[in-house]
Amino acid sequence: MTTAPVGRELQVLRLAVGVILAGLMLVSCGTSPQKQGGTVASAPASPSGTAGPSPSGASLSACSSGGSSPAPRPTFPSPALTASPSSTSGTITGSAGWPPSGVAPQLIYAISTAGASRGAYSTETVAGQFSYTIKGVAAGEYYVYSAVRPLVCKGQGSVVGATYSEFATCGSPSCSHAPLPVIVKAGATTDRIDPADWYTPDKTVPAPPIEIVMSDPPLPSAGQNYASAREAALSTAGAHAAAVIVDSMATCPVNRACISLGTEHNGTQSAYFDGEGGSNADVLACMTYVVHDAAGWRGARSQCPAVFPAVGKSGMVWLGGATASCGANVRSAPGPQGKVVACLQHHTGVSIDGGPAYAPMSSTDGIWWHLAGQGWMADDFLIFPEICGCD
Repeated sequence: MTTAPVGRELQVLRLAVGVILAGLMLVSCGTSPQKQGGTVASAPASPSGTAGPSPSGASLSACSSGGSSPAPRPTFPSPALTASPSSTSGTITGSAGWPPSGVAPQLIYAISTAGASRGAYSTETVAGQFSYTIKGVAAGEYYVYSAVRPLVCKGQGSVVGATYSEFATCGSPSCSHAPLPVIVKAGATTDRIDPADWYTPDKTVPAPPIEIVMSDPPLPSAGQNYASAREAALSTAGAHAAAVIVDSMATCPVNRACISLGTEHNGTQSAYFDGEGGSNADVLACMTYVVHDAAGWRGARSQCPAVFPAVGKSGMVWLGGATASCGANVRSAPGPQGKVVACLQHHTGVSIDGGPAYAPMSSTDGIWWHLAGQGWMADDFLIFPEICGCD
């Protein structure tokens, strides 16, 4: 029995997550802001968690352009870029995720309860990163929010996102959804601040001030080809993680999301890179895979966290909840021409001692790995289940 149906189900599951993200990015932004006292007002950090009138002197909202995308960043310095840890500033840490997948890059931001003009700070996360740290926050009282990146603007100066509310401590959708104030003290860390309340009716929060929104790397064109494996990997990793590419995470700017490619490992018409990604102290192992055909090099996928599949690593067969009487095929050679020599079930432990090899097959991504003592298996059945962060 072949594994083609299982491969198709897994591809559909991956595609669904991508469609959700793509659909969100097409949502139109809010209307132009109202002027109050001669200043442009943004959405406030209000206890209700909804957009409303803002104190005089507040910063321009990232969703105040009235267009189909967030307003462009201004050229003046951003607190998120210029703030640095010191004895007079504090730190906010916690976790955040985006249902249903949890893999979307996010902007986590803290807005003074007195209004954005009194204090606004942010940090970024890469796709797959659940913990965050905001460094260099001035002592004070704040509301903390998370928003998917690129920002998805909604009406009235709000974005798709979640808030830190009573839900973080009670865990029930029936709890209050009003933002809880967070106290930051100089030289101290305020932890377990989890802006993960996605149970509000419209799943929106006040848009962050434009000064603390960092720009995302441009998305590569579908099917774009490159002259080298590294160029293809740079594009694929940067777009997936929505992160700045750096040679080493040690050089990643404070409060920015970064990703490093790491070492290149070449296979047959394919290659992979084992690097890192994340922000501040929250760093994950990341893998990026690329393939080569007559048109050149192109990205296959990138993932954080991940250390498998890779040569010399052990892991498990993963069928993504699909059922098959046989399981995943093991073949005598990579690709559809290889003879089926074995069949492995979900969660079977395996070790990889060869690969990758690129051999296109309609129901898989075309990457194959050699399992120690057994044969070749399609990459699709050896992928860490990023879409749920479990299993």
